[in-house]
Amino acid sequence: MPHLAHAQETENSGEIVVTALKRDTRLQDTPLAISAVGGESLQRGGTTSFTDLTRNTPSLRIVDSGPGNRRVILRGVTAAGEPTVGVYFDESPVSGSVSTTSDAASSTPDLRLFDVQRAEVLRGPQGTLYGSGSMGGTVRIIYEKPKTDRIEAAVAGTMSAVDGGSMGASTDAMINLPIVEDKLAIRVVGNYNQFAGYVDNEFYGTTNINDGYSYGGRALVRFTPTDELTVDLAAYYEKVSTDSPRWIAETGKRYVTDGRSESGNYDKNRIYSGTINYDFGPVALTAVTTYFDRDRTQVGDVSDTFNGRDNAAGCARYHLGNVNLTCSPTELATYLEQTDRILYSSLYQPQRIKNWTNELRVSSTDGGPFNWTVGLFSEDRKTTVRSTLLTADPNTGQLQDFVDENIFYDRTIKDRLKQKAAFAELSYKFFDKLTLTAGARYYDYDKTVGGRIDKGQEHYSSRVTPYTEESSSEDGFVYKFNVSYEFTSDLMVYAQAAQGFRPGGVNQVIGLPAALAAYKSDSLWNYELGVKSKIMPGVYFNVTGYQIDWDDLQVSGRTAGTGSVFGLIANAGAARIRGAEVELNATPIDGLSLIANVGYTDAKLSEDQVSEVVIATGRKGDRLAYVPKWNLAGTAEYTTGLTDGLDGVVRVDASYTSNSYSTLSPLDVYRRKVDAFELVNLRFGVQAPDGEWSAHLFINNLFDAAAVNSRGSSSNTGGKTTVYSAPPRTFGLSLLKRFR
Repeated sequence: MPHLAHAQETENSGEIVVTALKRDTRLQDTPLAISAVGGESLQRGGTTSFTDLTRNTPSLRIVDSGPGNRRVILRGVTAAGEPTVGVYFDESPVSGSVSTTSDAASSTPDLRLFDVQRAEVLRGPQGTLYGSGSMGGTVRIIYEKPKTDRIEAAVAGTMSAVDGGSMGASTDAMINLPIVEDKLAIRVVGNYNQFAGYVDNEFYGTTNINDGYSYGGRALVRFTPTDELTVDLAAYYEKVSTDSPRWIAETGKRYVTDGRSESGNYDKNRIYSGTINYDFGPVALTAVTTYFDRDRTQVGDVSDTFNGRDNAAGCARYHLGNVNLTCSPTELATYLEQTDRILYSSLYQPQRIKNWTNELRVSSTDGGPFNWTVGLFSEDRKTTVRSTLLTADPNTGQLQDFVDENIFYDRTIKDRLKQKAAFAELSYKFFDKLTLTAGARYYDYDKTVGGRIDKGQEHYSSRVTPYTEESSSEDGFVYKFNVSYEFTSDLMVYAQAAQGFRPGGVNQVIGLPAALAAYKSDSLWNYELGVKSKIMPGVYFNVTGYQIDWDDLQVSGRTAGTGSVFGLIANAGAARIRGAEVELNATPIDGLSLIANVGYTDAKLSEDQVSEVVIATGRKGDRLAYVPKWNLAGTAEYTTGLTDGLDGVVRVDASYTSNSYSTLSPLDVYRRKVDAFELVNLRFGVQAPDGEWSAHLFINNLFDAAAVNSRGSSSNTGGKTTVYSAPPRTFGLSLLKRFR
């Protein structure tokens, strides 16, 4: 979307330069379905998280269960298991936790967006250049880098109030300092965010329970000893501490829960990276190493799981395992004492992820008709998850001390994923019009999962089990083919066939037969046809149509006869996704910017999810979970001069998301409908023409819509419906000052 980022545009092209192909290309010359938003536009729209990119990108869906608990979906590619969308901050990939369900996709970390150069969203599989985890696409956040020739700084602040909730506030600041002129500089960014709470607990009579906080920042160092060599070092830190924003539909009230125990997310993310770029003239070498260190404690109220079990019938069923038997008085007394304790309880799950990735690549830079990139990649990810059932104080719902007498279940899982890959992408431009591109990636991974149960729980049909371990491995290739034709400098047509994959793994189910432990990677082919055009000065219009064929889906299911209550992941079934995307960006008159995008996604199973290993709930024709058919968004921004040194600005952002469902099968008792919703945000204020300062009033969720992005149910909620939504109507003031 070229005109969105004035600060990033080149003077002559008027278009954003992106690095989606791991080399510089102009956005409109890049034969991919890619949306790009510049930092200035992100700032003007009040964007602080990549979750806000949904209003700039067709076919992007984020199932938002609160900070640190986000599932990113592109083009409807979503399923249990490893992520289907790669998320990068600069060159650093970030990873969710496999948790106790092997579902790393559900907990994508999110660093705050301030002092951003641009955001890029690559729609469709990026398997050749970005590898596993990018089978649906890739989201890249590119931060501003240290400048060695100037001192500059910026500070921004926001105050807000949620209708019916509490006050919120945030502060962001940046300073750039040259250490050695034209050689060495440092750029430091910091933030603090106080969340405005809006969820009330009617069981305890407490209000605004999700008014948590986050803080963090980053320090970037750039060293350019010669014109050819650039060394970038970076350290990122982000901490989140907040109760869950989930509420319960059965209370009959918006933003109200009746939870008897805590739910929340407590998250620390640390990223350390080093990047070397060396320009040899006709080629450039890039070497990147990243160490990602995440400590996360996920807390979920499961008190309702045990409703109605504190009686003699429950003792027979769960303690004796036979409803036709009768517990003795001693057995019943012990069972009732134990069960009464966990009627107020949460799953308390500390998790540690350490992920070390490395990439070495060489790219052509001579600007001739032949362009290429080749590289090597490695990853070593270690995850430890401890899942415990921890009791809460019945008077307050606060979790009791994490000591043995309060822990009623204790399970530990160790998960290790090792990958290595080699990739290449080559393109040649004929007659200054026709470009052919081919790419391939060879991958090889090993997955090892082990676990033990130190304290069993009869309600989970689990017992003390010593440590056991299983492994799986796989290798293979993925491919990409692209042809583009430039009719004029303002009109390009391209066609692409691209493959994506993600690793398989090993189920965490302790005691599962070895033959059922491993599951393999799933893969898809994406076929698309796109048009990129500039139909008149200041008006850009892009259209893409696609079909995705997805085989050997990794699905959640259960296998009879294993004796375990834990679900497992297996390969079963297939899906077909058909869709279209439209982007329009226009500046019809000076000062007026209009942006619109439309995404249509028809994502359904094309085969039953049945195999020799597993029988899952999905059947041919079922819609994929949490995939709405329609996403529409638009922005209108008008800026006008009030005086020689003062501009006025008005901006409206509006979006529509159609309905979806929480699970596949209409027969699933835990299936819930996620209703369609509209969101409208309004901003207006004044600013300096040169961008040195601004002051805006804003109203988010102007019409106070119940914008629900997730509704779900399970045995852990006792069949109740947990709901996650956008906050209610929010009023606020934002201020920005730059020093340069």
